[in-house]
Amino acid sequence: MNKNIEMRIIDYLFKHLSPNRFDHSYNVARFAIEIASKNNVSIFKTKIAGLLHDCAKAMTDNEILSLFKKRKTFKYFNEISVFSPQLLHSFAGEIIAKKEFKIQDKDILNAIKYHTFGKKNMGILEKLIFVSDYVSDNRKGKQIIQIRNLAKKNLNEAFFAVLAKKIEYVIRSGSWLCPQTIDVWNWYVSKKDN
Repeated sequence: MNKNIEMRIIDYLFKHLSPNRFDHSYNVARFAIEIASKNNVSIFKTKIAGLLHDCAKAMTDNEILSLFKKRKTFKYFNEISVFSPQLLHSFAGEIIAKKEFKIQDKDILNAIKYHTFGKKNMGILEKLIFVSDYVSDNRKGKQIIQIRNLAKKNLNEAFFAVLAKKIEYVIRSGSWLCPQTIDVWNWYVSKKDN
């Protein structure tokens, strides 16, 4: 069963993603698996979440938005759909994981869903995928390498560093900063010293 779903996912990704995005997804899964055992997280769940985290990344904005017709939306959905609908690929990925692969495991689904923005009180698998997405082997740079090494030692510190870097990048690029990311930042800052 496990190998069957892995092969179906790989086949799906190969057909729906660019070669670079496919490699990225593979690298995210690989790095996440590397640090999963150090954090007592299921290797199987980690592999599935890592592979599927960007399964909707190649979809157009209209294709992504069409997935949410007749579905309950969430806080900030309207703002995201106007200012940066491509950011919804993570939420669309959760829908694809359920629909195409019949995944019902909340840990896996949440790791896919929140790998872009994060969320308050994230679980370990969610943090693993959030961090691995940022530091996968196809990403280069001194800061990436530093955070990658930090993730091998302390996942929580690496998570906080990635969240900070994502916000810094959006501000420096003059792009729209999702209010959900601000909420997540403020929640973690308020908990950091407690």
